[in-house]
Amino acid sequence: MPDKTLTLAEIAEIVGGELVGDGAKTVVCIASLDNAPTDSVSFLSNAKFAEQLNTTQAGCVLLSEKHAEGYQGNHILCKDPYLAFAKASQALDPSPMPAQGISGRATIHNTAVIGSNVSLGAGVVIEANCTIADNVCIGPNCFVGQNSSIAENTKLFANVTVYHHVKIGAECIFHSGAVIGSDGFGYANDAGRWVKIPQIGGVIIGDRVELGANTTIDRGALNDTVLHDGVIIDNLCHIAHNVDLGENTAMAAHSGIAGSTVVGNGCTFSGRTSVIGHLEIAAGTHVTAGTLISKSNEKPAIFSSGIGAQDSKSWRRNVTRFKQLDEMAKKLRSLERQLENIEVNNSNE
Repeated sequence: MPDKTLTLAEIAEIVGGELVGDGAKTVVCIASLDNAPTDSVSFLSNAKFAEQLNTTQAGCVLLSEKHAEGYQGNHILCKDPYLAFAKASQALDPSPMPAQGISGRATIHNTAVIGSNVSLGAGVVIEANCTIADNVCIGPNCFVGQNSSIAENTKLFANVTVYHHVKIGAECIFHSGAVIGSDGFGYANDAGRWVKIPQIGGVIIGDRVELGANTTIDRGALNDTVLHDGVIIDNLCHIAHNVDLGENTAMAAHSGIAGSTVVGNGCTFSGRTSVIGHLEIAAGTHVTAGTLISKSNEKPAIFSSGIGAQDSKSWRRNVTRFKQLDEMAKKLRSLERQLENIEVNNSNE
């Protein structure tokens, strides 16, 4: 039996669309147009797949009015079919919860406060003075350090580590291997010997934040590292100490932000982007893949850097020329001055 069954009338209400067809028909899953069984919901958001409407077996299709003309099957008219697909996917998500109930192999300190309907998997450790709110679900082998708190409906998959003095908001999702509150990279140099600076700040994470697998969020050196509401971070990313990430900022895999940088609301960072420390990134800034950000910006913009892929022979030649740019610029400026002198002499004759 499927985990969830919904009628098309219920799906239409969830996605905020207009149903055309049989509201009593039930569906149990989401599927692509070309591979959809009759008890599924599919969607069309890209015109290049419109021909698949002629052959799809989907029980219902989420689509816009411009693509609905002539389609005879059950469908739900939506302003944004892709957004509707996301909402329907959440409603029919068959993914199992990380844990069910409190395992007898979980270790809970006697000073910890555990809310109602909490699930803790085998091997979970909850240390002293922690607060775990209602409906939190923590998968096997997770660790929550002293004086940390997790708000309602947050979900941690297996092997997530939450250090001490970390505050996590409601309805967050942290994937396996994520580490929140590890030490920031703080050292002083004493005649070639590195002297560690204790990182005594914490981490504050807002509501509806999602962290990808093996992503790390460093604790602050003095002040807290902060991720505001709605931040989404992909796998294998690194947020350094004292960073402040604005609401609804998104970051793709292999990206990193160095210490004490402040990022405004609604920024996006594509894969393998890097931001150096102590910068201020304006709200609404977009950074394309592989880009290095080395200075602050006061207004939103789109930033790119790096060189697109070339054949190796061209790349080697261009790298050599790149090393000569300074010398070439000086020669060009010298030629410009000579030309200016010639023009002045000609005008005086």
